[in-house]
Amino acid sequence: MSTGRSRTDKPVTRRQRQSLWYVFAIPASLLAASIAGLVLGLTGDGLRDAFAWGLLSLPIILAANAFVRRS
Repeated sequence: MSTGRSRTDKPVTRRQRQSLWYVFAIPASLLAASIAGLVLGLTGDGLRDAFAWGLLSLPIILAANAFVRRS
C-alpha cells in the first residue's frame, strides 16, 4: 500500500502552539507607542513633538523593514 510520499519526503511536523502574549506582543507594543505618540503630540510642543514624531514613525519603519526583509 502506498502512502503517497516518496522516500525523500520528510515527515510533516506540527508547529507548537504559541501563547496569546507571544502572538500579540509586538502589535500591542506598537499600539502603545502609537497612542503615546498621539498623546505627546497633542499635549506638548518642542521636544515632546520630536518624541511624538519618533513614536508615530516607529510602526512605519518596522513595517517597511519587514517588507524589505521578506522580498
